Amino acid sequence: MTPGGEELVLIGRVVGVFGLRGDVKVAASAFSLVAGQRVVARAAGKGDRSLVVRSVRPATGHVRVAFEDVDDANAADELRGAALLVASADLPPLPADAYREAELVGMRVVDEKLGDVGAVVGIAQYPSADMLVVGAKRVLIPMLAAYGLRVDRVTRTITTALPDGFEELL
Repeated sequence: MTPGGEELVLIGRVVGVFGLRGDVKVAASAFSLVAGQRVVARAAGKGDRSLVVRSVRPATGHVRVAFEDVDDANAADELRGAALLVASADLPPLPADAYREAELVGMRVVDEKLGDVGAVVGIAQYPSADMLVVGAKRVLIPMLAAYGLRVDRVTRTITTALPDGFEELL
């Protein structure tokens, strides 16, 4: 929660440092961060840190982000592992058929043949596609139309048409 009582939403995680000027690699959708946006960096064992996004650039497998007042690699390294959160009211709009991790986590995945597969416990970002991380076994399901993926925000259900043999992973 923010001091004003607004809910904070997870939009990404700092996974590394890029270069010497303080840019960081963030596992997040390019739609989640915009220049001028205020975010909270939260890392285990450290207090929350308020940051303002200076620039965002898409990169292979991540988003390259520069924050105001983070001007060198040492300052950027202090952010490594931090969760990036933003007030829900400050989230930029998404294009059609795009979803935020916070929205998908907890949704039930139901396959047309296999039935209930489990609940989404996270999202893993890969260069070729984001993956739903489902159930206790943390099964990965690609978020691609080829897998018949349909998201129903009202019923909080994700319907899939997984290929034959997928049941062996469950």
